[in-house]
Amino acid sequence: MMTLGEKLKYLRNERGLYQRDVARALDMAITTISGYERDDRRPNPETLKQLADYYGVTIDSLVGSSDNTVDTLEEEFPEGIQVLRRATKELTPEARNKMVKLMKAFLENE
Repeated sequence: MMTLGEKLKYLRNERGLYQRDVARALDMAITTISGYERDDRRPNPETLKQLADYYGVTIDSLVGSSDNTVDTLEEEFPEGIQVLRRATKELTPEARNKMVKLMKAFLENE
């Protein structure tokens, strides 16, 4: 299971962001973000909520009390995660929306 720091780093990298981007967006020092990602520092509850909101995830998924954590998805569906990573980096927003619609249609017809 991934640590909080590993999850934060994973989420940042998935979005193609640098620590400075996150630090600016959340009005924090880069060293603070770095400390969280290295598990040298632990965010307080308010900061944890800010981080979860920023990345669009739940606090539960960050602290590990949810079944839908990033590492669980990677273990259960690695090929799908690879496709989603590629789509995030290479596709236009319109193409990504089409991909999501196709996936939803597939699930509805299953």
